[in-house]
Amino acid sequence: MRRHELLMFPFVFVLALVIRVSISPLVAAPPAPETKRFDGNVVPLAGLLEKFGSRLDPEAAPQWLALVTKEGVVYPLIKDDGSRLFFNDTGLQNRPMRVTGRLFRDTHLLQVLSVNSYVGGELHELYYWCDVCSIRRNEKLPRCECCGGPMHLREVPIKK
Repeated sequence: MRRHELLMFPFVFVLALVIRVSISPLVAAPPAPETKRFDGNVVPLAGLLEKFGSRLDPEAAPQWLALVTKEGVVYPLIKDDGSRLFFNDTGLQNRPMRVTGRLFRDTHLLQVLSVNSYVGGELHELYYWCDVCSIRRNEKLPRCECCGGPMHLREVPIKK
């Protein structure tokens, strides 16, 4: 190696270190989302938007539900495994629920992690049950995956 190349090595090393330290906050992973509990009713978002003076496209309307808290805060639901029960069973809409979930970054988009219902003001565990197979599911299915029998909604009081 030539002498001037040897003299450049510390400079290049320090420059690389400064660049790495200065951009590390930009590429660092965002903080883990906090899990929170929300009490309210899950409703079709289209109805809320109509009150606001807007309309969802007819194709989009069935794909959007939102949790409206007692305080009137609206949290559109991310449609995934956790929220699917509200899309598959409209009987769970417009009823008092406790949704445990997390918000997507700096939005009100809510990812549902678990759901409990309120019946007579008391918190209940909510699930679907096959009497034949004794299989429990977190969402309503047309038929039991095992025996093809009917799945029934169960709401069991949570013991304190």
